[in-house]
Amino acid sequence: MFVALFDTLRELPNPKFSFGKSTEYHPNFSRDAGAACMYDDGFGLGLSNQLSPENKLRAVFLTISREHGSFIFNISGVDLDAAIAGFESYDAASDNNMITEWELSMILHNPDYLAQTTFHNGRTLLTQIEGGIVKRWN
Repeated sequence: MFVALFDTLRELPNPKFSFGKSTEYHPNFSRDAGAACMYDDGFGLGLSNQLSPENKLRAVFLTISREHGSFIFNISGVDLDAAIAGFESYDAASDNNMITEWELSMILHNPDYLAQTTFHNGRTLLTQIEGGIVKRWN
């Protein structure tokens, strides 16, 4: 099961960046998928460690988008309602421990980022519809 998921993710255009809730599995998952992640030095993209957390994440979006790469997003544990609604600012998300939701919101509200994103739940690829994702549960 995981082999097929990783095979598919490895075939996505490079560079790749993997988003998801902070767990002990995320760094290994990202490496197995051939993607950089926030646990890598310079976020695996050579970004300056002098950047603020917000600017570093914005640089991830710009770098992957500019280089026609891929975003890989694990939505497990993510508050989809908050991500879909969006945030007033990065600080509003940060103050509520919702950085992953802010990242997803950035993708959902930018058609270019959304087109470059593959969603999964850690086990299975999720189908994307035009305009984003659909929450099919409460």
